[in-house]
Amino acid sequence: MTSKIGNKGFTLIEIMMTTVVLSLGTILIYGAFFTSLDSFNLYSDYLNLTSWMDEQVWRAQDDLSKFGALARIQTAGEFQKSGKVFRWGLNYSLIDDKLYKIDLDLYWQRGRRKTGLSRSAYAQYNKKE
Repeated sequence: MTSKIGNKGFTLIEIMMTTVVLSLGTILIYGAFFTSLDSFNLYSDYLNLTSWMDEQVWRAQDDLSKFGALARIQTAGEFQKSGKVFRWGLNYSLIDDKLYKIDLDLYWQRGRRKTGLSRSAYAQYNKKE
């Protein structure tokens, strides 16, 4: 009566391949996590800044509709919110006899890249006679 007892266990190549597959899976999961975190931060900034931008555009619309070319509108500036520095510029131009086009651009740094938002609107000058 002889019994055969084989070698039980994994070979070095099997262990190395398993380690490589698990490492790749971990790297892909972390990559997806940081991409979603970056997207979350971008949309969080977007939601926080949209109301500020709308207010600036509404203020410019109101001034242009009341005063026309005599309106005193601030056209550039900078402010800090949540530890980030935001720079903005507002341009307006006369399109027609009484119609103005307003463009507002807002920029900030996100790491090494520059991120921005834009808003556009129109205002009609209502001349009081």
